[in-house]
Amino acid sequence: MFHLLGARQSQKLKRRRFFCPVCGGELDVKLGLQKAPHFAHKQNKSCSIDIEPESAYHLEGKRQLYVWLKTQQASPILEPYIKNINQRPDIMAKIKGRMLAVEYQCATLSSDVFQKRTEGFKQAGIIPQWIVGYSRIQRAAPSFYQLSAFHWQFINASPSRELICYCPETRSFCRLSHIIPFYTNHSYSSVQTIPIHRAAAYDLFFTEPTPSFRYSSWTKAIHRFRHKPHRFISKETNRLRLLFYEKRQTPLSFLPTEVFVPVIKGAVFKSPVFVWQGFLYLFITDLGYKRAPIRFSAVLQQCKLHIHKKNISLRYECSKDCLSDVVKQYIDFLCKKGFLRETQKEVYVLNQPAEGLRSLQDLIERDRSCFIE
Repeated sequence: MFHLLGARQSQKLKRRRFFCPVCGGELDVKLGLQKAPHFAHKQNKSCSIDIEPESAYHLEGKRQLYVWLKTQQASPILEPYIKNINQRPDIMAKIKGRMLAVEYQCATLSSDVFQKRTEGFKQAGIIPQWIVGYSRIQRAAPSFYQLSAFHWQFINASPSRELICYCPETRSFCRLSHIIPFYTNHSYSSVQTIPIHRAAAYDLFFTEPTPSFRYSSWTKAIHRFRHKPHRFISKETNRLRLLFYEKRQTPLSFLPTEVFVPVIKGAVFKSPVFVWQGFLYLFITDLGYKRAPIRFSAVLQQCKLHIHKKNISLRYECSKDCLSDVVKQYIDFLCKKGFLRETQKEVYVLNQPAEGLRSLQDLIERDRSCFIE
């Protein structure tokens, strides 16, 4: 096997013959000034494996990751062809007895192709380790990132529900963990930046990051929401807006603090945080005003009903236990803050009046006191 990693222009390479490890066809050696050194199939030669065009950013990132994995004693192999699944990962590496396919993804990838590659590696007994090019993520505010369906496919496939990125320009990893969506594509994240020379492969790929949460960043997001003109809103947000106005005479900017709770498992919902919690809040307070018991089972059933009615949308299919955990985390937070009180197992009463505050400044103060560090 031969690769052109770091190769310079050389007539010696031009005089040698190289063949594709997949199809056996002869390859040209490309050593121009415009692009990084690479092999190319002879004209009109088709190969059975999908070839994805690679930018200079991608090639340099892959080179740095390969060199780094060598320093980690991971015995990396660059672009090996795995015949039984007809796939060629960017790098194959072995870390403490575990075989990894390290895929450095800098281009758009459809969910079908992502699923096929991921399942292919698993079928071959190889752990897929996706690393996203840092140029593909965008920070919206301190601790907040714009994360689309492209990013969520990597997050959902990660055992720790995290996103590992790499930037060849700064030579550092960026690890986004404990991701909690605020809007559909706008999420809070705990961020860890690790220079590549300080990164340990086993820790990066196989240990969970330490939980951390900055309530001040979350509170600022609520404040931005309260001061934002809501001219263009989704159908589900509009349904909630009309319902709050009808039942509580409350405009969108004055939604109660209790519908902005940062629930760690809330990523299961594609709906904004204030939408899925808003529908549950109205149900809980309706029961509370009637002095009726608020049963966890009833709140969970109400959540399922709103999902069925498409008032609340899911980001991905989840089990009954998963949905139950999310709703329980929300109710537990309301109990912790004294909004609800548990009278018997999974039965609650409204502990304080849920009167709407009419002053924006009062609401902002309530946000601060509720989400204090």
